[in-house]
Amino acid sequence: MRKNLKSALLFLKGLNILPSWLILLFDFIIITVVAVLSYFVYKNLGVNLVTDVTPLERYLILLTVYLISFFIFKTHQGILRYSSLRDIVKVFKAVLFSTVILCLINEVSRHFFNSNIFIYSILVNGTFFGFFALIGFRIFVKAFFQYLHQDEFPKSEKENIAIVGVNSQNISLIEPLSSLTSQYHLMCFFDHNNGLHGKKVAGIPVVSGQPSIVTFLRYKKIRNLILPKGFLDENEEKKLIEDCIQNGIKVFKPELLQKTNSSQPTNLKEYDLEELLFRKKIDIDNPKVIAQYQQKTILVTGGAGSIGSELAKQIAAFNPKKLIVLDQGETPLHDIQLFFDKNLASCDCSFELVDVTNYSEIRYIFSTYRPDIVFHAAAYKHVPVLEKNYKQAIKVNVIGSLNCLELALAFGTQRFIFVSTDKAVNPTNIMGASKRIAEMLAQYTYRSQVDSKMEIMITRFGNVLGSNGSVVHLFKEQIAQGGPITVTHPEVNRFFMTIPEACKLVLEAGAMGTGGNIYVFDMGKSIKIVDLADKMIRLSGKIPGKDIEIKFTGLRPGEKLYEEVLTECSETLPTYHPKIVIAKENSINNPTKDHILEELSQFHEKSRSEIVTIIKELVPEFQPDTN
Repeated sequence: MRKNLKSALLFLKGLNILPSWLILLFDFIIITVVAVLSYFVYKNLGVNLVTDVTPLERYLILLTVYLISFFIFKTHQGILRYSSLRDIVKVFKAVLFSTVILCLINEVSRHFFNSNIFIYSILVNGTFFGFFALIGFRIFVKAFFQYLHQDEFPKSEKENIAIVGVNSQNISLIEPLSSLTSQYHLMCFFDHNNGLHGKKVAGIPVVSGQPSIVTFLRYKKIRNLILPKGFLDENEEKKLIEDCIQNGIKVFKPELLQKTNSSQPTNLKEYDLEELLFRKKIDIDNPKVIAQYQQKTILVTGGAGSIGSELAKQIAAFNPKKLIVLDQGETPLHDIQLFFDKNLASCDCSFELVDVTNYSEIRYIFSTYRPDIVFHAAAYKHVPVLEKNYKQAIKVNVIGSLNCLELALAFGTQRFIFVSTDKAVNPTNIMGASKRIAEMLAQYTYRSQVDSKMEIMITRFGNVLGSNGSVVHLFKEQIAQGGPITVTHPEVNRFFMTIPEACKLVLEAGAMGTGGNIYVFDMGKSIKIVDLADKMIRLSGKIPGKDIEIKFTGLRPGEKLYEEVLTECSETLPTYHPKIVIAKENSINNPTKDHILEELSQFHEKSRSEIVTIIKELVPEFQPDTN
């Protein structure tokens, strides 16, 4: 007997998932049993069960209706071991639908055939007990399969976790966090509604009125916290996250990572560092700004890069007449095309695989589409790479920019927005100097216009978190590998903003712009890279210096400790946007286009020292570390 029972358990364990036909059979049997039991219970209570049809006919009608209802609502197609509230709702709908149909059948029979089929009290009670029997069967199967497979999951101690906010999204996390595959033990909810204090949600207590959530977490030894963005006010949220970071408490989004198989542990999505920057959200709600982009043909060069792709996505929301996304990278261009096809299919877009340094190809784009507005974001930007590959810096950042400027002017573009960088200010590297030369060409092109008046604006800002090649990506990889994190120098610092924030300001500047101006963005306070590394280590739940080492490697060629946004001699003028100012730099003495081209002629044949000498002559403030 025991051997047979063991064999049966092994068979069920190997079965893993009950087939749909078997679930349907069990549901059919359950409804049959409930109907028969209801009949005998009422008969023993002395209730008159006489109707105008035989019991067999009555139950054939009932079971047929239930069977049809199960097929309509597909109650048998779920995986019972993973049953959820959605499955319970499907069963409820099926049972309720069956009851309504049976009542309608009974009424039609009474009115047209003077025949009574069902007794309503038995029908209603049968519906009630049938629903709970069907749900009970699913709960039993789920619990039984968990029992069978409990030895497949590691017995490691689960980590305590808490959730901020009692709402539907957070409540939906209770079940996955309580499953066998979960690595967490849900301890409590925090909420600012004092009326919820002491109450329980699905058995999980709610704590409110707590002066310090972090103090409570430390006292209860809870090292993980789920925090929905925006549930708390900005200052309270900022303080809570900073306190969590300092106390080694990991902060998660209220979202689960997708599991590839049932044995994979339940993991939560972590916040990216850029999502935890507490700069005020920027929204474009100025009708004049929106009107600048509506029903316009807009070209974005470098449109598959970090900035260019975000610009394209934000521009699509303004209902442009035509959006041209241009890039020389095949794979990233394909990726953004897939994104638009899936998420922004209503936008009329063209995706062009073109190099801005190829004059004939880029000319074809301008002659074909004749864009009203151009956002020129195509550039090489990695400082150490361009220190070695200096000819590519000239080719792409200078010649490529000039190609776009001249063609935009030739084909009637109204606005040209050049995306520059803070590294163009007092440059110490070839990348920054090449961008400064491109700025000069943009200013010269604007001043030298005769027959047309294309507005040319330059936007200048610092590093963006999450961009291709961002230090954040490097740190994430190094943390995932267990360290060390490499920082060039303990005093090196940079300005940072998020990609969406930078692009919104570019769009604002592009719409407000007066030609020839350099628009500088408020980057906030500069951040020490070592502090950024420290914060990222703590966000991952590790301790700097103990779990993950921070190693200093020395400044790379062309790097400087501190970055500037404005030259020392420049003045600024305010705009209507508090985060955008105009840099009043003296551009009268800048070299002309002809002079720049003459100096850089045959640049691909010149040595690095010759290129550096030429750049020094064109950009007097250029101070390279080496020649």
